[in-house]
Amino acid sequence: MAASGSHASEPPSVLQLRVRILEMSSVFAELPDGVLRALARRMQPVQLAPSDTLRLGGRGGDVVIFLATGVAEQSITDAAGKLLLTRRPAPGDLLILPVPRTGDRYVTSIRGLSPSTLLTLDRDGLLEGLGPDVEKVAIALDKLWEQQMAAAAATEAQAAARSSAPIVAFFSAKGGSGVSTLAVNTAAALASKYPKQVLLIDLSAPFGHAALFADLVATGSIAGASKAAPADFEKNLRGAIVYHKIGLGVLPGTLRPEQGDLMNAELTGRALDVAAGWHRLVLADLGTSLAEAALVVIERAERLIVVVPPEMAAMADARRALAIFRDIMNVPDTRLELVLNNRVPGAPLNRSGVETTLGHKISLMVNYDDSRPEDAALAGGLVLQRDPSSQVSRGSNELARLIFGKLKLDG
Repeated sequence: MAASGSHASEPPSVLQLRVRILEMSSVFAELPDGVLRALARRMQPVQLAPSDTLRLGGRGGDVVIFLATGVAEQSITDAAGKLLLTRRPAPGDLLILPVPRTGDRYVTSIRGLSPSTLLTLDRDGLLEGLGPDVEKVAIALDKLWEQQMAAAAATEAQAAARSSAPIVAFFSAKGGSGVSTLAVNTAAALASKYPKQVLLIDLSAPFGHAALFADLVATGSIAGASKAAPADFEKNLRGAIVYHKIGLGVLPGTLRPEQGDLMNAELTGRALDVAAGWHRLVLADLGTSLAEAALVVIERAERLIVVVPPEMAAMADARRALAIFRDIMNVPDTRLELVLNNRVPGAPLNRSGVETTLGHKISLMVNYDDSRPEDAALAGGLVLQRDPSSQVSRGSNELARLIFGKLKLDG
């Protein structure tokens, strides 16, 4: 493998392409432009012919590799040669490699399926190019490897208990209602019961934050998986799921706003089919979206959780949304669960007032929790773990029990 510490001049077009690849990566995207250009200058190309295989063992964590062009397949095996995970990255994807502390327990192989170009950055190139940002990137790369190993463990658990999972959708008619916070923490509470078998799909458009709230690094999406050949869709979709250590899987619908147009009814249905076939329970965070993808989820959901803050504007929006669900989409009231989330102290409407306004019983009320959810997110963790006695934690656990009971899941 070529050393990436050299500073050979490259044409501006080549450097710009490399900078663009770095900008697309969740690990490097937030770095300053000068740092990205410094890294781009230190990248070295490696050509991979069809059927050629590049293998990296325990020292793989000293190297960062991107697929620049072509088609390649990445696989991870253990020391005995057992295949743990395989995926086909898209051009621009970061190929996740073993971190040094894993020793020789894992081997990553990258096999060319067509003439391909890899871009590599070795340890020296990273240190020189990143400067003071090296610690932040090192932590993110380690986190990616942990997520990759969690995904391998999840594959084994899911293969042993395949079924058609029920779908639960989370929706709010008004932004800032706390729907994503409740969706993520409720999914985590459910995953503590069924580790590696609960998936949260983030369809909150145009910006989803489920992975951020769960302190995960999103590496792929439903939209990204759709660009692969049809035969590779399921493999790539499963490769886009990132797993929290509690056992929760998170699958982003998109990683960038411009991918939103790809999320049509057909693609969403295909993704739900795959997700439901490999998990015990699938949750979807729709945010405030009633776009094509959200409507498909609502039609298939066995439970629709509508999160409502006790505010006048939110009441008006919620009434219109409920009318759409009942009168246009024919969602029966028995499938609707209203959650009253007190996002501010001294709310102008109480529980009975909200029920009268909306003409529907409140299934669950979450009391005001001050800034605890935001504090947990800033600290890099779930409020469910960081502050189990908080109001959001209590509400999420109660909502998880409600879902268990209504769907008649074991336990």
